[in-house]
Amino acid sequence: MQHIMNKNEIVYEIRRLNVIERLNIITDIWDEIKESQELETISEDEIKLLLNRLANYRANPDSATDWTELRQDTYDRYAEKSQICSTPGRLF
Repeated sequence: MQHIMNKNEIVYEIRRLNVIERLNIITDIWDEIKESQELETISEDEIKLLLNRLANYRANPDSATDWTELRQDTYDRYAEKSQICSTPGRLF
């Protein structure tokens, strides 16, 4: 019988991975969440927070960081240390 890891064991093993591998896991999980229809209803406080952030962005759009630029900066910072190459189709 195969051992099924509990949440704590999974988190422990993920923390042992290098930054690029962890970012790939985050990306995979986020993509699955985006595609699922299981998202919960957004609370009033969350709506206010999002509207506030949107208003801040609209007032000062140059303060935002482009996702592509942020992704590349993160990769540049950690890829050399972890010696992992970018795989086609993956963010990192």
